[in-house]
Amino acid sequence: MRTLLLATSLLVALAGAASAGAKKQPPVTVRFHAQGGSEGGEFSQPVQLLQSGRSVTMQTMPLLTESEIKSFHPFAATDGSGTMGAYFRLDAHGVNLLSQHTMSRRGTYMMAFFNGRHVVDLYVDRGVKDGIAAIPSGLTAHDITLLDLTFPRFGHEGEKPAGLQKPKPTPASARPSPTPPLRLQPAMARQPDGTLAPARAIPGAGDPAPTQLSPVGQR
Repeated sequence: MRTLLLATSLLVALAGAASAGAKKQPPVTVRFHAQGGSEGGEFSQPVQLLQSGRSVTMQTMPLLTESEIKSFHPFAATDGSGTMGAYFRLDAHGVNLLSQHTMSRRGTYMMAFFNGRHVVDLYVDRGVKDGIAAIPSGLTAHDITLLDLTFPRFGHEGEKPAGLQKPKPTPASARPSPTPPLRLQPAMARQPDGTLAPARAIPGAGDPAPTQLSPVGQR
């Protein structure tokens, strides 16, 4: 009996340690992946551009993640899709990554993913030095609510996220330019059957969730 109790206690302790050591998953994941080269293997994988369906390679490791985001600012997309977009203010590390990449990799694409969903492709046509990344369209009202649970709005950096309370408005002095930093490719969304449709077809809050894609846009 004593041996059984000791074994049970050991198992409980190990389970507790494993649970404590596990990383808490963020409410949302925001990933920007750069177009890859000919690295192949585990460093890059093929992905289809949402607008044209053309296959390109994409770096498996994201260039930017939610860990580099300090705050965000939502806005209504201007492409007629009826969806939302968001600007993301980056920390010092993210500012350097975005600036170096856009200055050296003009003429390539960046693929944006929200919670594993391939949202939009961005064409790198200029260097971005202001430290603001953008998903210009393809987000739903529910996505914006999830962002409010995770990040403060522009102008409220250092404060707790608004959560389910009414978010504080972005001060006029903190509002970004309405022009996306990178040229937007028309927003399309991959449907559960693998086909592409305009971003307005992305399910919103209360609708069935779309089939989730991996961080590199593959099933």
